[in-house]
Amino acid sequence: MARTPSTPTEAPASTAPAQRRTGPALNRVQLIGRLAADPEVRYTSSGLPVCTLRVATNERESAEFHDVVVWRQLAEFAGQYLAKGRMVFVEGRLHGRSWQAENGTTRRSVEVVADDLQALDRPPTKDGGTDTQPDEG
Repeated sequence: MARTPSTPTEAPASTAPAQRRTGPALNRVQLIGRLAADPEVRYTSSGLPVCTLRVATNERESAEFHDVVVWRQLAEFAGQYLAKGRMVFVEGRLHGRSWQAENGTTRRSVEVVADDLQALDRPPTKDGGTDTQPDEG
């Protein structure tokens, strides 16, 4: 049975609405700053720990404040070992959310959902200083 070569034809016109094309995207945030308040740990109805942090970063004389959400083991770490004033490294992604305010207006906020959280300084000792080893010399 002989095959006849096919000739290219135009694709039929689509009746579907045009799709929005997007290129590659990157949603990563890295912050180094100090906690502006003590971490607030809560638990979801299914028992999953979630912690909210407020991280202050300085840009010359003015400070920027960033809302950070941490889940699971990192949330428990933050609640147990971190406190206001501690220096932290946060890595994660930006996440926007919106809600209806009591007056009926739609409110919107952007927060960092953390994948990584590290303390960058030692916790203060009971006398208010940092826990450092004395110099031997």
